[in-house]
Amino acid sequence: MSEPLGSVAAETDAAIEAASHLIDMDRGAVAALRYVARIIDGFADRPEEAVRDNVTIPTYLKYADALGLTPAGRLKLAKPKESGGSKLAQLRSIQGDRAS
Repeated sequence: MSEPLGSVAAETDAAIEAASHLIDMDRGAVAALRYVARIIDGFADRPEEAVRDNVTIPTYLKYADALGLTPAGRLKLAKPKESGGSKLAQLRSIQGDRAS
């Protein structure tokens, strides 16, 4: 099924193809993102539904962000992870600092 150029689904497919950081483990989230993109494209035929829908586009953006397909998502991927351990380990560390 080929989407017209400029559709959300077509642009999403292009972004996914350009994203070299995606791995096989991302396939489910990628499939969900593509599904939501097709729903958004369908709004062109159902504008009355689009007006009432306040979930689909934010859902699309959350998936895109989580997959690193938005500027904010790419920034999160680029930041080095802090290895402070679990929340419990961090709390214990704070308590240990206070006892000293």
